[in-house]
Amino acid sequence: MTSEGTSDDLGLANWAPERPTVQEISESMQNFGTLDYTMFAAMLTACGMVGIYFGFVNKSSGEDEYLVGGRNMKMFPVSLSLIASFISGISLLGTPTEIYVHGTSYLFIGCAVVVVGFVISIVFLPVFHDLKLTSTYEYLEKRFDKRIRLLGSILFAIGIMTWLPIVIYVPALAFNQGTFLNESLMRNREN
Repeated sequence: MTSEGTSDDLGLANWAPERPTVQEISESMQNFGTLDYTMFAAMLTACGMVGIYFGFVNKSSGEDEYLVGGRNMKMFPVSLSLIASFISGISLLGTPTEIYVHGTSYLFIGCAVVVVGFVISIVFLPVFHDLKLTSTYEYLEKRFDKRIRLLGSILFAIGIMTWLPIVIYVPALAFNQGTFLNESLMRNREN
């Protein structure tokens, strides 16, 4: 069979006309509809309202409350906060692809993450909690000195500066494919 096979070669001879083809589904998923734009705007509005509420109405009373929740939060909300801080657009878009390409071997990564989570909660977190630290940089300064803390901060900043553009670019590509927003902006600039 060649890549230019007929519909009979592809097994589409018995295809029901009322069922959409893969091409039709693909084309319909590449455009935002009214409901999509409404839900997107509602999500952005809700996120903005949460920020306004906690930024102006219910302000945190200090650095300790802002960074570690006053050290009186339960495990579940802290866990959700940590998970949310590490999940990016790359994770949301790339993980299904990795699972599709590599199959169940990706499951071993999930198992390793669970094991590492238990090790961290048993070995590291009690030390940080007992020392009343808000960051690993404070630990580096207490354990070693200010130069090591500065080195750790610089290495982290370099890592973030190389990682963050990718984290922003990947969802922007997906957003552009779904909304064609970039094309409409270019047309407006030409007028």
